[in-house]
Amino acid sequence: MITTGTVETEHLHLRPVIEEDADSVWLLHSDARTNRYNPAGPMTDRSQAEEQAREWAANWVADGHGYWALEESHVPGVVIGFGGIRATNWRGRQVYNLYYRLAPAAWGKGLASELVAAAVERWHELGEHLPLVAYTTAENLPSQRTALKGGLTRRPDLDDVTATYTDVVFALGLDWSSLRNLI
Repeated sequence: MITTGTVETEHLHLRPVIEEDADSVWLLHSDARTNRYNPAGPMTDRSQAEEQAREWAANWVADGHGYWALEESHVPGVVIGFGGIRATNWRGRQVYNLYYRLAPAAWGKGLASELVAAAVERWHELGEHLPLVAYTTAENLPSQRTALKGGLTRRPDLDDVTATYTDVVFALGLDWSSLRNLI
């Protein structure tokens, strides 16, 4: 059971993001490799990382939950990624967004799946009062596999096709009656 902001999983130490994580946000989000599937591309200005860290830290203050900074348990103090859930407006409706982005050195170890499992557990503990939504581009097959492994349901009926990319959607707790607010 998750009862505080900090969570220990088998291989990860998950803690609330703080403003001082801006350097780690910058390193991760300015890296072209971690943004391969991001239509917006990598961050190009360090001030974006500072603002992102402030926003994520503020979620914890306002809501008592939000995205975590991820550290491998055997390497404390070294942030290898960010992720978790936070309340946000998606297509005009309040949802919990499931997010996960890890440094390339952390890829292929099952850590994203471990993070997603903790995030889904947090969603259950919060009472599932908002749907849980994850979306990624059609080309980002590793992210799609992680969402499915975390128990989310693929929702092609909610995909968003633009001129330059397609967002594919995965969700929990998003039933047909709640879709009326999205359409």
